[in-house]
Amino acid sequence: MRRLGYSYAHIASFLQISQRAVQYTCQKQRSTPQHSNAGRPPRLNREEADRVEEFVTQSKHTRRMTYLQVAEHLWPEGEIGAESIRYTLYQRGYRRRVARRKPPLSEDNQKARLEWAIEHVNWSKEQWNLILWSDETWITGHKHRRTLVTRKVSEELNADCIVERVPRPKGWMFWGCFSANIKGPSLFWEKEWGTIKSENYCERVVPLIQGWIRLNPGLQFMQDNAPAHSARATIEEFEERGIYSIFWPAYSPDLNPIETLWNEMKDWLSRKYVQPTTSYDQLRQRVNEAWEAIGQDLLQQLVEEMPQRCQDVIDANGLHTKW
Repeated sequence: MRRLGYSYAHIASFLQISQRAVQYTCQKQRSTPQHSNAGRPPRLNREEADRVEEFVTQSKHTRRMTYLQVAEHLWPEGEIGAESIRYTLYQRGYRRRVARRKPPLSEDNQKARLEWAIEHVNWSKEQWNLILWSDETWITGHKHRRTLVTRKVSEELNADCIVERVPRPKGWMFWGCFSANIKGPSLFWEKEWGTIKSENYCERVVPLIQGWIRLNPGLQFMQDNAPAHSARATIEEFEERGIYSIFWPAYSPDLNPIETLWNEMKDWLSRKYVQPTTSYDQLRQRVNEAWEAIGQDLLQQLVEEMPQRCQDVIDANGLHTKW
């Protein structure tokens, strides 16, 4: 040690200083607040977690309850909060998701949908391109409200996780059609025309259909079973004008690709215009803009998806599908 210029005393002193420095550093680190578990909700035991899951999944009403509402219902004294409910359900695969809107289906509806899908599932692209798809959509000028439900990914189409879609009595109707990758005529239903009935449907819409089919011979017309469409007067008008309308199973918006266009238009309006419309004329302008914004690629994609839509109905035995 002497040869290196250090005595045993120097070395011992150095070691003591180093040891004190390490101890000080460790103590300082331990005194620093630790936040790794900060904010973590109290964990429920298995029995309590089972109780939460059983309660949430028992009905449409409980599916739609917020985490806070669930907590207040099961623990009214406030010992468990919303974050604990969210954490527990998250661990079991549940999330708050937008409920799908689906029409009610009877056994007859289910059977008709299944038969239609089986009949058309093997159609060629050329056959699908000859369908003139049509529909109306109601637009109010305000953001469309969405219902949230607590569910797993696989529960998307559970009966208590969907919102039954029923006709709305108020709003402004926009009618449109397309075939293959080409948009056909469209129409914004004016207020002064009143409620859509067979008489004014034949007066306003049917001539547009007839004119388009004359320009594109070979097209077969598709429309749903709305009262104005299925009325005897409308059917007779079609026959007189030489318009062939294919059979369509009731309550089957998931088989009609134009339904996707309505969602695209409404999403486009929400992105483009944050503020709701202030006048009827402004709404008409915006809706027409949204229709014009739809591209050919999307139209062709929707037609090419038809075999899959049919297959999904077959797989669901005629019940609701993801579309």
